[in-house]
Amino acid sequence: MKFKHASLSRRLLVGAGVFIALALVAAALVIGFVLHRFIQGQIDQRLDTQIVFLSSMLTAEDDGVIAVAGNADGPPFDRAARGWYWEVVGPRNVLRSRSLEDASLDVPKFPRPPHEVRPAPADGPGPRNEALHFRIQQVTVGRNAATIIVSAPRTAVRGPLREAMTTLAISLAVLGLALVLAIVLQVRLGLRPLERLRQAVADVRTGRSERVPAEQPLEILPLVSELNGLLEQNAANLERARRHVANLAHGLKTPLATLAIALSERGGDATAELHSLVLLMERRIRHHLGRARAAALSGPTRAQTLIAPHIDDVGNVLGKIYADKRIAFAQNVPRDLAVACEQQDFDEMLGNLLDNAFRWARNKVEIHAHHEDGRMVSIVIEDDGPGLRQDQIPQVLRAGERIDESAPGFGFGLPITRELAELYGGELNLDPSVLGGLRVMLRLPLAVKRLLIGDNAIPD
Repeated sequence: MKFKHASLSRRLLVGAGVFIALALVAAALVIGFVLHRFIQGQIDQRLDTQIVFLSSMLTAEDDGVIAVAGNADGPPFDRAARGWYWEVVGPRNVLRSRSLEDASLDVPKFPRPPHEVRPAPADGPGPRNEALHFRIQQVTVGRNAATIIVSAPRTAVRGPLREAMTTLAISLAVLGLALVLAIVLQVRLGLRPLERLRQAVADVRTGRSERVPAEQPLEILPLVSELNGLLEQNAANLERARRHVANLAHGLKTPLATLAIALSERGGDATAELHSLVLLMERRIRHHLGRARAAALSGPTRAQTLIAPHIDDVGNVLGKIYADKRIAFAQNVPRDLAVACEQQDFDEMLGNLLDNAFRWARNKVEIHAHHEDGRMVSIVIEDDGPGLRQDQIPQVLRAGERIDESAPGFGFGLPITRELAELYGGELNLDPSVLGGLRVMLRLPLAVKRLLIGDNAIPD
């Protein structure tokens, strides 16, 4: 999954985790640098104290020989081969600490400013190739110049620094873990209103509620207001769509009456007039249903209709109408399956489809229904009639066009059914059936489960 498609919680957690990691690494580097400076300063202060102590004890003879008046090998300079050494280089002789054991210090050469009065630092190898840190100071003993060199092992800095950094790393790791847990908790708490908002929108979509609750955090309250405004607008648009469909029905009444009179009076001589009437009805169908679809914005209604009882009713009626054909009608529909559709609209769609199936079937009509991914319901009607070729399917879905002009009907049932299905956000598909005839699949939005008693719906 690309990061731009990641969830908000993942974005926040990844961003916070990266920031915390960088902050802890930067803190570790800064604290490590400060600790190194502190420990190094402590070592330098210890060496500088030794230089002051030695310079106070140096004496010089008339011939330039220098000496130490007293014992200058106090701890830790009394331990041999430990890196704590001192050496005084005079004009005629060299004095060394007992810890050197007659070895000498090889001090690195470096330029020294003439005005420098503080001991100068240096690093280099010791008599046993151990890493040493030096402090060097030039002093005057009597009238003679001497150089005092004291050293400490680099491990005196690295050892305490390593121990301190280990403790610091553990502390920072624990702190980072605590911060990550705090961020996780904060993200969950912070995004919980969005989850509640999602559930509220789902409740509106499935019909459990009419509006999104207005009791929301200030940051998402404008979004909730816009959603409620959109719901109100869609409800008004759906009402207008229903009026447009009513206008369509009213507009078809007169042309259909005229068509019926023409058929009864003129018979086969009324072809031209019938053609003009069919074109007029087709224009009105396209006009009104197009406005209805645009007004409803393809949004599902919150009404609910149980499928099985209506299939029973329509099947019983059609079984009596086509009793002479003795059609075997079989259905496999869950009794609690409902669609988000007005009852009268569903009856019209179901009646058109089942009437076509009974009219063209030879012996058998089957219907079954199931829900898909918790959002849509598929109602499949199959018959063993002659069926349709693939090139005939687009024709029968156009208003007023028929394949067999000798059969009863006006050619508006399937187009109206398709328009109504699309009005509710569904669709109508035609395919060959395994029974040999036509397979019609009507897809409509799934209604939320409710306790339905008669025509009344009570939320469970």
